Amino acid sequence: MKQIYVVYDDSQMPRREIRTITGGKTFGETIFKRLTLFQRISDEIQKERQVAGIVVYKGKKDEEALFDALPSGEEKAVIVHLYSNFGLADRNEFAVLLKKAEYMQEPYTAFCNGKPAMTFMDCADSYKKAFPVLINREYEGEAIENNAFTDLSLGANFLNFITGGFDARFFNALEGDEYTVTKRSSKKEKIKAEYEFYYLLPDAMKMWFVMPYDYREDENGASYTMERFHMTDIAIRFVHGAVDLEELRDILDKLFYFIHHRETKQVDAAKGKKIAKSLYIDKLKERMEELRSCKEYEDFDRMLAMGTDYEGIEAVVARYESLYEKLTFSTGGSDGAKTGKFGGRAYDKLAVGHGDMCFSNILYNRESEILKLIDPKGAVKKEDLYTDPYYDLAKLSHSICGGYDFFNSGLYEISIKRDLKLELAVDADIMPFAEIFREYLEKNGFSYPLVRLYEASLFLSMLPYHMDQPGKVFGFLLNAVKILDEVDLCTKD
Repeated sequence: MKQIYVVYDDSQMPRREIRTITGGKTFGETIFKRLTLFQRISDEIQKERQVAGIVVYKGKKDEEALFDALPSGEEKAVIVHLYSNFGLADRNEFAVLLKKAEYMQEPYTAFCNGKPAMTFMDCADSYKKAFPVLINREYEGEAIENNAFTDLSLGANFLNFITGGFDARFFNALEGDEYTVTKRSSKKEKIKAEYEFYYLLPDAMKMWFVMPYDYREDENGASYTMERFHMTDIAIRFVHGAVDLEELRDILDKLFYFIHHRETKQVDAAKGKKIAKSLYIDKLKERMEELRSCKEYEDFDRMLAMGTDYEGIEAVVARYESLYEKLTFSTGGSDGAKTGKFGGRAYDKLAVGHGDMCFSNILYNRESEILKLIDPKGAVKKEDLYTDPYYDLAKLSHSICGGYDFFNSGLYEISIKRDLKLELAVDADIMPFAEIFREYLEKNGFSYPLVRLYEASLFLSMLPYHMDQPGKVFGFLLNAVKILDEVDLCTKD
């Protein structure tokens, strides 16, 4: 059988409308559900046992290295030229195309929307001769029928593709068409609460949320349907570098309008403080108990002890609790947003909250300036709508300041410095974005150190729920340490 070499042609940049989502990245560099499109299709290619190598071509500068990586003319080999703007629509059909390559006797092309998506050449010499035509996307071998691809160079196709991989938790299933999305789960109570949330909202707040309808239950679970908005969530664009500082201000203008105008209610300060404690202390203690049952817990402890100034996870939690006591004293004021110099605050007000207001739950279109919130926490009675006024801000902070979406996309790195201490970095300079967020917090009467302190509790509380990716969990730990360092520094200003 012939060996197969795949040339992944990533030389074509997306059109402007797609670059508003992906920034300056190529199709292959575009991130979809934590993997780049190149990584995703590469994993599928490598399942074929006859594949001997994959070579990436990004432009003229790669031509010499590409030819050097291919076999000599005498070797029996098939060279496959695959264009990066074609995403996988059917993995099984793609696998069949690769399997057929082992037996090919003449060149052929798999088309998509009348364009060559994948061309197969019967030897390296033939490939090198045809190369100028291939990179101009003008070579047409014998056509082979297939439904393996979708043309991502078309704006509508790209948007459907990139927003179709809803990153729901394992117990949720999302499906839909061009106009609607249906969310299903075996957890009936959760789906019911998400559905009821919208109808319990004050009328003036419903404009911010996507309306659910057609609630159904059966023996397998429950579901509801929503209109599908052809907009990406902010997280997708943020990790691609497609959100600039000016756009962040536009987004924050709207979000702080929501924060400022959401319905609030007065409560006894003792009750407000108890609710805050349940969110930022009690929940953390519960999650730490869950984490201790994980087999990786001791490994995390050892790595923290060796690579940081902490003896282990318990020491990190203890420092958090110490800062919590220091910053969250009551000022006795009447406004739930007002704070003391280093964070002290009033607890006599609750606010209607989204409950998970991170970038992945915010849809935004810059051209139309439409912003919609999705996937709220849920409620079955009106009282359930109300939460601590800081909670939504802490969730927002862990996307803007904490780089949460970069961790979810695998865009972070843990390295060892020369002093053998561990260093954590995300693949972007988020400091300018954090400074703007801090500006908005302070001019709206919220304490930046307090928001970041609460954000640290979110990263720590998430640890047991991401144990399928231990590296990410340890990244969350190191990130919480960085946040606590900053909060501590703020209190010394």
